[in-house]
Parts: sequence; C-alpha cells; structure tokens
Amino acid sequence: MIKVNRDVCIECMTCVTICPFTVLEESEKGIRPIKGKICIDCMHCGAVCPTDAISYKGQSAIYSDELPVIGDGFIKDLKNHVMMRRSHRHFTEEQVPREVIKDALELASWAPSAKNQHTTKWMIIESQDVMNRIMDLILDHVKKTGVSPEIATEMEIGNNVVMGTATSLLLAYADDNSISPETDTAIAMTTAELYLQAKGVGTCWAGYLKRMANTIPEIKALLPKLPEHHSFYGAFMLGYPENEEFLHIPQRFKRADIEWV
Repeated sequence: MIKVNRDVCIECMTCVTICPFTVLEESEKGIRPIKGKICIDCMHCGAVCPTDAISYKGQSAIYSDELPVIGDGFIKDLKNHVMMRRSHRHFTEEQVPREVIKDALELASWAPSAKNQHTTKWMIIESQDVMNRIMDLILDHVKKTGVSPEIATEMEIGNNVVMGTATSLLLAYADDNSISPETDTAIAMTTAELYLQAKGVGTCWAGYLKRMANTIPEIKALLPKLPEHHSFYGAFMLGYPENEEFLHIPQRFKRADIEWV
C-alpha cells in the first residue's frame, strides 16, 4: 500500500489532487491513504511528488529521479517510425537476442492498461522443433475441420501464413476476467513492436497462431501451462528481415473517419 514519509513530505497536496481514485487525503497527521479506498498502483502520486516522499510496499514509487529529455525532432521521428512500420514475414536464420526481446517487453510494462491491471504475460518460442510441431497440428486441424483452408493451400506452395520463416514466436496471454484483456494486450504488444522495429527486428501480428493456440488443445500441451481462466490474446512472428526492403511508404486508402460532437 501507499506510504507517505512525513519526514520529507511538504504537504503540497499534489499527490492528493492527482490520484485518479482519491485514495489519499489530508489529515492532522499529514497525507494518508483513506481506509477502504483501493489503490490501482499507478504511482502518479509518486511521479508528481517533489520530495520523493511516497513509497509502495517498501519501494520508491518512482523509476528514476530525473525525467529523460526528449529531443526537438522527436515528433517527426515518431510519425516517420509509425508510418514506416511494416509487417515482416521473411526472416534470416539469426535468432533475436533474448535481451532485446526482454527490453521490449519490459517497456510494454509502461503501456496503458485498464485500471493499471497489466495482466498480460508472455511466452517466447525459440525451438524450431516446437514450431514445426505446432504447424503440423494446425495443418491437421485445417484438414479435419475445413477452417481457414488458405493456410493449407498457401503452405502447399511454400508460403507459411501462420508463422512465416520466423526464428521466434511470441504468444501473449492474459486473465480472461480482467477488465479489458484483449485491448490491454494489443496496446502492450504495439508498444513492444515499436521498440523492436526501432532495433531492426522484424515483426508480424500472427492472428492465425493466436486463434489456433486457443482452439487446439495439443498446441497448449506443447507450451507452459496457462493459469486457470487465461487465454492467448495476441501473437507475433519475430526475426531479422530477409529480402524485404521497402522502398516507399504504402498508401492507405482507408483514413481516419472522424465525427466531432
């Protein structure tokens, strides 16, 4: 729970006014949490405190003493980076270092999440044997059910639309009973993807893989056991792009459709 160090607190009240659920109050003994109020662990109180007086479960509520400086050209660079993001499906045999993937997923911890729940967790598949077995299970499922027949017909001509030639696969799973697991996972994955592509790592959202991993029990049996009431909500192909040099930004014929009220 939130704790305010009264020795350094100057009672400026910024923590009280910033709290989205009015968890803190002023009292005769200083700023304190209100009994019965639920803190969502956003740490906004710590982020606005000028004296670092706030801790959470014995740890400082802030990540760093100093805010990073964002350069003047950041807005243009960000716009260009978003517009230049491409989905990659052809990759070299070089494995993406675990540290790079870990850095991206750590950054995703700062992505928005409904009531700061952050229930999304990650599985990374690096084993080519496991990937091949998953693909065999998917092809067998397609043959038996007739679902998504394009997976099989594309595979017959050497085009794996499920996982491309990825050296790694990312599966994101979350608590089905959280407020917004699909949205939270998509935001976290988008945050991680922007970082990965800035590091030269190619990504592609793997919708077939996500769907089949939830549908085919034998795929789940190949992976670490999901906690009860958890499902896969997203998937990526990962790797270093090969033979995919994009020379232009493609046109988008469906633009923002906005109504102002």
